[in-house]
Amino acid sequence: MDMGNDAQKQVGVHINDSSCSRCFICSSLCPFDAIRKDPETDKMVLEIEKCQTCGLCYSSCPAQAVDIIYYDMDSLTRYLEKAKHKYASDTLVIMCKGCAPETEVVEKMFGISEFVPLSVPCVGRVPENIFLKAISSLGMKRIYVLACEEDYCRFDRGSSVATRKILALNLLLDQLGYGRPITLKQNSLKVTVNKDKCIACGNCAYHCPYGAATLVSGTADIDEASCYGCGLCVSLCPAFALELDYWEGDRISAQVSSLMSGKTKPEVLVFRCQWAVFPSLNGTTDPDVGIIELPCAGRVDALHVLEAFDKGAEGVMIAACPEEDCKSETGSKEAQKSITALKKTLTQIGMDEKLHFCSVSPRYPGAFDDALREIKENLANPSKETAE
Repeated sequence: MDMGNDAQKQVGVHINDSSCSRCFICSSLCPFDAIRKDPETDKMVLEIEKCQTCGLCYSSCPAQAVDIIYYDMDSLTRYLEKAKHKYASDTLVIMCKGCAPETEVVEKMFGISEFVPLSVPCVGRVPENIFLKAISSLGMKRIYVLACEEDYCRFDRGSSVATRKILALNLLLDQLGYGRPITLKQNSLKVTVNKDKCIACGNCAYHCPYGAATLVSGTADIDEASCYGCGLCVSLCPAFALELDYWEGDRISAQVSSLMSGKTKPEVLVFRCQWAVFPSLNGTTDPDVGIIELPCAGRVDALHVLEAFDKGAEGVMIAACPEEDCKSETGSKEAQKSITALKKTLTQIGMDEKLHFCSVSPRYPGAFDDALREIKENLANPSKETAE
């Protein structure tokens, strides 16, 4: 399934021309060349099909002329006001989803155990005013920021923008008498090899989009400097010899079991690329839907899909980025191939219509909900062939 016309009526980013000062900061920062000046109208134009909704234009616009649906000032402020009371902490941690899927990463890197977590698709998208509000109005004493290493930023410039922003903020806060309360660290997740399990099949070396995997002396070898942590090689390893930090196979299996053993068992279990959908900060969820976020749809393992069915899921959906948007080069394409092959196998037992693959993008906020509605309708009204 691809995004339908209804999903395209609303877009995730918009330039408000009446407020735009034509300063060109947005176009100079955009990693995807999605913003340009129209020479005929002298207006800044956003080409939504190129936009990856990274939010750098929003957080950097001095005229506040960029409107964005995800993680804007209002939603971030509301979240922090509630979270401050919920977590009863004066320490804030802002983390990129790409390098900190688990709070234990934060605890290990910063040596803290109690904090207010704020997880966003890129720390570069957080406006300076949020930092200032957190310290001056919400009473945060320390702010820790965990970003991807600059060479591994899924939005190319997000980590470098965050680095410069934090440097300037610390200088300003120091002059205002707050000291330098913001600490930045960078991290990236890598694939590891259990050489005792490796059978030297070469799958990892053949499929790795970055050339990080090779065969050396009869076993797989991962060059950490080249690995982007997409997890594609992990899902394709027949010997279970590869693991990705914090997205290990056993950990994902445990998530499947946890979701499917709850008091309210979800009807549909979704394996979702974390770059394909940007969830709301308010934490609202559909009790009929269980969601497991992955670093890339390419990390989807047929074993985990089958585990979901075995534990009672009526349907399973894989939500991936469109191929042209894939942050891991070939992850979406390989995931679709894998799911197509699995559907053919499930056809033999009449379960193929219970497994769905969809391509969605945060540039169209309604796309994911449309895909969920479609799978629910299919489950409620199976085709005649499946019913028989």
